[in-house]
Amino acid sequence: MVTKAAEVRIDPRVTRTQNLIRDALRALLGEKSFESISVQDIAERATVNRATFYAHFTDKFALLDAIIREDLAECLADGDPFGAPDTRAMLFIVAKNVFTFVGKHAQCKLDKEFDPQFERAMEAELMDFITPKFPECAALLVSTAIVGSAMQWRASGRKQPIDRVAKEIVNVLSDGVAASAHQ
Repeated sequence: MVTKAAEVRIDPRVTRTQNLIRDALRALLGEKSFESISVQDIAERATVNRATFYAHFTDKFALLDAIIREDLAECLADGDPFGAPDTRAMLFIVAKNVFTFVGKHAQCKLDKEFDPQFERAMEAELMDFITPKFPECAALLVSTAIVGSAMQWRASGRKQPIDRVAKEIVNVLSDGVAASAHQ
């Protein structure tokens, strides 16, 4: 009799190869723009051949998406946002986690391919993360607001402290735009 655990067992060689490929892209992103990184560059850095790369990822965009989503998923759980006493506190923890994540990736070279992919992957992961707590429309609004704000914060040089900007976003999301307008 085959158990479910045996059915989903992942070969450690697959995990090791995928980690080599992920680490290679992470290292390359610290050196040059995503736009200028080729699959060959990634494969060489990972010490695998191109065919091995393609056995695990369809292209460099799929690899970047997997890295962003996995890393953000881990970061989102920090501070136990779903254990927060109310929605405002939960959103504050989530926003801080997203801004912290974006800040950690500030060394990545900005380019026309990386930023949109980075933003889309974060929005998708954040939406998946908060959907159990919000209806789909609200989860979409929250995820695009937080990620869009974090990307703008990154582009403007991360001048405001994370706590302050996260609090402002949570105030708008919780109280509405009209309540936050300067009158």
